Amino acid sequence: MKIGCVLVMYNPRQELLTTSLNSLNGQVDEIFLGDNSVNTPDFMATLLALYPHVYYHGFNENLGIAEAQNRGITYFQEKGFDFVLFMDQDSLAPENLVSSLLADYNRLREAGIAVGGIGPRPFNRGEGKPYVGAVKKGKLILPKITEVGEIISSASLVPMVHFKQVGGMESSLFIDGVDHEWCWRARKIGGWRFFISESVQLSHQVGEGDRPFIIRKVAIPTPFRTYYQFRNYFRLVHRGYVPFYWKISNGFKYSIKFFYYPLCVSPRISYIKQILKGIYAGITGK
Repeated sequence: MKIGCVLVMYNPRQELLTTSLNSLNGQVDEIFLGDNSVNTPDFMATLLALYPHVYYHGFNENLGIAEAQNRGITYFQEKGFDFVLFMDQDSLAPENLVSSLLADYNRLREAGIAVGGIGPRPFNRGEGKPYVGAVKKGKLILPKITEVGEIISSASLVPMVHFKQVGGMESSLFIDGVDHEWCWRARKIGGWRFFISESVQLSHQVGEGDRPFIIRKVAIPTPFRTYYQFRNYFRLVHRGYVPFYWKISNGFKYSIKFFYYPLCVSPRISYIKQILKGIYAGITGK
């Protein structure tokens, strides 16, 4: 059994990337580094010399996370790998990540469950609390295994065979909603189900960190990321396989963000411009 890791990065910092690679060392058989940076980092040649099992692919442009992941998927398909582990440059793999995910994957398979993918419990490094869905919290179906409607791509383990049936990530989405859309599509096409292993946690942070809002804290994305959030919501909301709860809950959230970001988060002008551009692009299909 061979496990490949697709790690997508953009203008990575040497120290953090080195730490990330060290955390994956010994857990996977090979790592595909998909670099969306315009220029290859100066330190890359030196870094690669230390990791013979790492394959670097610089795109010399920002293709988006979806297309970068697809390049990695194709790479491991051609090499006959069995699983792919998705990672990003800011996430550090716990030493028991892959072993825990594999063990729980096998438990699910032994129970006769069609597993589309499994990931760790995301942990908000700023808040020191686990991320739990506000609407759909999931259901514990085996000890320390929670079934959810979708999982984030970071540190998720997916059998390679699924990509032949379901296809790859939707490149046009670029970044936001890429992982969730694939999970929903996999459920529709193949009846695959998705899970979180409560045996392992992943330190994670959404956007630019959290900011207090009424009775809770919310993640604040950059204006660039905000464009894709609004655009992709309007792209996905009309699709039949996208869960109804997601359409309603996110419609409510984006209605609030439409006013909150331009009024309360700097740079305010950039936020309103990107929101309006995103809505227009999402509605017109551009």
